[in-house]
Parts: sequence; C-alpha cells; structure tokens
Amino acid sequence: MDIWEILSIIAQIVAYILAIIVIVQIIKLLFGGSWKIEDVILTLLVVNITLTFGVMGYLMKLNSVIHGHIEWHKGRDS
Repeated sequence: MDIWEILSIIAQIVAYILAIIVIVQIIKLLFGGSWKIEDVILTLLVVNITLTFGVMGYLMKLNSVIHGHIEWHKGRDS
C-alpha cells in the first residue's frame, strides 16, 4: 500500500465518523434540537462531498485494474 491509499482509508474513516455524528445530531434536532438546521445541512454537504471523492478514487483505481484485464484478454500489455 502506498501513502495515498492509506490517506484515502483514513479520510473515509473520518467521513464515516462525521456521518455518524451528523445522524445523531439530526435525531436530536427532530426531538428538540442541539444544532441549528443550517449547521446540519452544511455538515451533510461536507460528508457528501468527502464520500463522493473517496468513492471516485476507488472507482478510478478499479477502472485501471479492469482496463489492464481487458487489455490482457486482447493480447496486449497494459
């Protein structure tokens, strides 16, 4: 594993922890509130963007692996 994969894993763990905190805050908001609604919406946007970039990095890596495999079937070196 290289440094970028390790950083990606750490970022995803942090994003999931943040998502759990936001879910707890949304439940608290429904039962009387602890955060303002603007704070919850902003945090949801940040979690969404973080997870999107994390998944996009994974898909780009997967695309590279799939492309190499298809090239192998065609008899070419990737």
